[in-house]
Amino acid sequence: MIRAWSGYLTFIFVLAQAGSDWLNCADITECHCKWSSGKKSALCVSAGLKQLPNLAADIQVLDLHGNPLKKLEEDAFGNIGLLNLQRLNLSLTSLQSVHANAFRELRILIELDLSQNQLLRLSPDTFKGLERLRLLILNDNPMSVLVAEQFPLLKHLKKLEISRCKLRTVHPFAFVNLQALETVNIHQNLLSYLHQDTFNLPVLKTLTLSDNPWYCDCRLREFHDWFLNSNLGNEEVSCGGPEKKAEMSWRVLKRDDFVCPPSATSSPTVIRTEPGAEISFGCFVRGDPKPTVSWSFHQIEINNTTDKHSDIMVNKYQLDNFDEYNDDFLNKSAQWVNLTITNVTSDLSGEWKCSAKSPVGEANAYLTLFLPKARTATARVAPDYSTFFLIGGSLLAMTTAGFISACVCWKTKRRRVPPSRSFTDQEKKLLDTSLAVSCDRTSGDLGSAYGFEMLDRSISMESDDARCLEPVQITIEGPPGSFPPPPAEFALPAPYGNIFISVQVAGHGDEYPDLLGGGATLPRRSRTCFLKSAYDNMGPRITAAGSSTWSLPGANADKNVDKDPLTVPLSTFSTEFTAL
Repeated sequence: MIRAWSGYLTFIFVLAQAGSDWLNCADITECHCKWSSGKKSALCVSAGLKQLPNLAADIQVLDLHGNPLKKLEEDAFGNIGLLNLQRLNLSLTSLQSVHANAFRELRILIELDLSQNQLLRLSPDTFKGLERLRLLILNDNPMSVLVAEQFPLLKHLKKLEISRCKLRTVHPFAFVNLQALETVNIHQNLLSYLHQDTFNLPVLKTLTLSDNPWYCDCRLREFHDWFLNSNLGNEEVSCGGPEKKAEMSWRVLKRDDFVCPPSATSSPTVIRTEPGAEISFGCFVRGDPKPTVSWSFHQIEINNTTDKHSDIMVNKYQLDNFDEYNDDFLNKSAQWVNLTITNVTSDLSGEWKCSAKSPVGEANAYLTLFLPKARTATARVAPDYSTFFLIGGSLLAMTTAGFISACVCWKTKRRRVPPSRSFTDQEKKLLDTSLAVSCDRTSGDLGSAYGFEMLDRSISMESDDARCLEPVQITIEGPPGSFPPPPAEFALPAPYGNIFISVQVAGHGDEYPDLLGGGATLPRRSRTCFLKSAYDNMGPRITAAGSSTWSLPGANADKNVDKDPLTVPLSTFSTEFTAL
């Protein structure tokens, strides 16, 4: 008996010792483990954890609010043995992705909070296996769409919160597997329309819809009627549009107030074709109430006629296979009104108008038909070559006349040019005795008007080697005095230059009369061979005088003593005359 009690006490001690291990929180100082509402709870709020903590398996409540976990892998909780969780708080944990099988081992989980995270979408299998889940909180996640059967079969889910999630579209079958839902909070989203069957749940008691931009037209008509008739809440729901109904309460609006003005769209908007072609174009029209549609051209309405050979036919086609759960509800009233022209003519080119009218409005669409402008073709004829030959002959005649005129003019001018002339023997002798070659002749010296140029060259008397030419030396005796200039016949222009000498012998009037009544005028010598005469081609003149003598036959001996005829030293007088 004593042994039995001893074994029993040992078992109780070991059990108690083992049961107290969860209070250590696996030595994680940031976590606090305690009893809370009769549950073993681990509170790891804002503990800086980047991974799930490896706590004791018997933890029932786990609060990880404010930890940067970012993602949950497959079997995230089953891998660390936390299979007894009943409440799990993962709010504000920066979650961006959650594996579809992250929670599948948490079969007794009752409450799950995933709010204030960055979840864009969730797989329809994300909550599969959470058979006892009663509360699901998804607030403040940027989920814009809920697809069909977004949630798996959750037979015990009573409350769903999807507020402030930027929802724009909710499929009518998104909540079809949540037949136990009693409360749905979907306020403060971006919803404009909802199908009337979206929340057609058997035990739904509360539905919050406020602070959504509901567009109160025909697409919201059925849902509006269902919500008012269901008595699912006392909150005030108002319209966000259209402008005339903005801020109006749903309770004030009647069914007939939810209408859609007609809309019309032509397809295509421009057609280019040829005369005689067959074309078709249409007008897509929607509206609720259903509008009437007509085509008109030049303000004349086009209708089908009884004539089977009519060139214009109008056909209407209602949209088939409308799916109210997937298509826009407005498409239920959609129709095509097509127009066919079997023989296009220029009279039909221009602007065509499609009009859609209903009690709540009118819409128009336009189509422009273009045809090319008519062009006039001119038949080609054989060219007239007579004009070509006439013009060619005229040009040839003018060219020939011009050539002949040029030849005649050239011949006439050639006759006016004086013929070349040859010198006689006597003239050649005179030129040989009176002309001397200059010390330097250039091509420019041969370009004067007469073919000659008078150059006055001089050379130093002290150096015989530097002389340009042998000077003409003339000895003259006579009284001193002025000598006259050369006569006028030696003035330029003249065919050639020559030396003029005038001699006057005093006292021999009868035997030796004055030859020309003057002295001797000779060209003055220049010291520079290259200096041209500053005056005429005879050069400046000086009167030759001195002791040299020119003895004439029969002269007085007294006046010619010691004078050899034609003997004059170079140092006394010398003259160079060059005629070119």
